[in-house]
Amino acid sequence: MKRTLQILAIGLFGGLMVVLVVRPVVPESEPGSPAKPVVAVTDPTSTTSDEVLSHVKPGEAPALINDEGAHARVKELEKMELARRQRDEASEKTRQARAQLQFFKSRAYAEVVQANRQTFEALRKEAAQAPDKTVPCTICDAKGVLDLCVVCDHTGKCPTCRGTGKHLGGFCPTCVGTGKCFLCFGAGKMPCPFCQSLLLRKEVITPDTPDPPAEIPLLTDPLPSGNRRLTR
Repeated sequence: MKRTLQILAIGLFGGLMVVLVVRPVVPESEPGSPAKPVVAVTDPTSTTSDEVLSHVKPGEAPALINDEGAHARVKELEKMELARRQRDEASEKTRQARAQLQFFKSRAYAEVVQANRQTFEALRKEAAQAPDKTVPCTICDAKGVLDLCVVCDHTGKCPTCRGTGKHLGGFCPTCVGTGKCFLCFGAGKMPCPFCQSLLLRKEVITPDTPDPPAEIPLLTDPLPSGNRRLTR
């Protein structure tokens, strides 16, 4: 009996030693220190967009959207600035470009003026006899425009860029990007060079109406009334 008790005591002692050796030692936290959270390691490639957004703090997502909107506005401003520079560069070459057309189209313009010269002289004499010293311009039927344009051949399109507004990778210097004929403003009907010679009295002929310009006007400015003034 005594030997049996000794064997049981030895077995209990051995089992206790096995438990102490196998059991991992966990360091105790210092008193008052917060417990460290257990971090689960996951595969980053398996994370979905919804899971990512679930961890975004309030206010972060709207800030991202605002940043994208600001980026788009910056791109738009850069595009506008580039267009402005190209337009300015084209404007610097406008007179030269139009002068070339003025030279090439000078014969056609001279033919229009010469064909209506006698009628114009007769209208000035008739106006001198009129009570109010004015007569309607019969050359343009008192419309202020002729049914033709010597610059664009009645198409209304800029002859340099053929209506595209672009030339050699930038704005067309002749029309400055509008694509329209600079003389007829895209209408295909040029201002009458006879009655349009007067700034304030359009579509009529007076004894003092000056001769039409000897050359195609290079610059044109629209008037508030809708009439157009030819400026050399």
